[in-house]
Amino acid sequence: MITFDLYVPGDSPLHRLDPRVKLLLLAEGLTAAFLIHSPWAMAAGLLVLLGLLRLNGVPLHLLTWLWRQMRVLLFFILLLQPFFSPGGGVLLAWGPLRWTSGGVEAALYLALRVLLMAYLVAALLFTTEQRRLVQALVRLGMPYEWGLMLSLTLRFIPAIYGLFVTVREAQAARGWRAEGPLLKRWRGYLPVLVAVVIGTLRQSDQLTMALAARGLGRTARRTVWRDLRMRPLDWLALGAGLAGAIAFAALRGIG
Repeated sequence: MITFDLYVPGDSPLHRLDPRVKLLLLAEGLTAAFLIHSPWAMAAGLLVLLGLLRLNGVPLHLLTWLWRQMRVLLFFILLLQPFFSPGGGVLLAWGPLRWTSGGVEAALYLALRVLLMAYLVAALLFTTEQRRLVQALVRLGMPYEWGLMLSLTLRFIPAIYGLFVTVREAQAARGWRAEGPLLKRWRGYLPVLVAVVIGTLRQSDQLTMALAARGLGRTARRTVWRDLRMRPLDWLALGAGLAGAIAFAALRGIG
């Protein structure tokens, strides 16, 4: 079953951190990834981040899973970027294109930056429940309706895919097969897609009635069962993040 929830249950300091603080730290990390121009600094930051995730209970197979999802993109960056970044000695020539040593360094830097940004975003998703992440976005100013839409999207995309798998297996049990050329196979999936659309419309109708029964759209002040509250650990992480951002800005200004 496909899932869009990468959250790893745990009670580590990173798990307990307020999601609003994690969003701020993520923004600072992504900004730093754009501003750092040293591949060595980028690689060091990536290693520190991976070590931090392991210490906070994120399993190794999830970290390697993300690497496998990124490897094709990284391969093409390392292969093609050197042709478009002149500088240094020519290592390989192919017609008007030149594969230079400066281009290799630029490709390595770009690949590390993309990988670091991917793991920064994954660090948030690995250690934050979806409902708390949506709640943090709402507390930071996102309209409640948008937060609800995001939460429902994260919840029902896997549900719709599960419905598709169920219908496909039910049709296969009745002798349905999608065989032949590609266009014919696409047409063969038409009965499955029709059933999925009908099932999705039924689910949306049930969801609409459930939301209406719970008072969605009322203008009264909304309450929550478990609200987000800043604790000493959150204030400490927030202060450390702001101090790091100020120090980074000062070092760039000196440089």
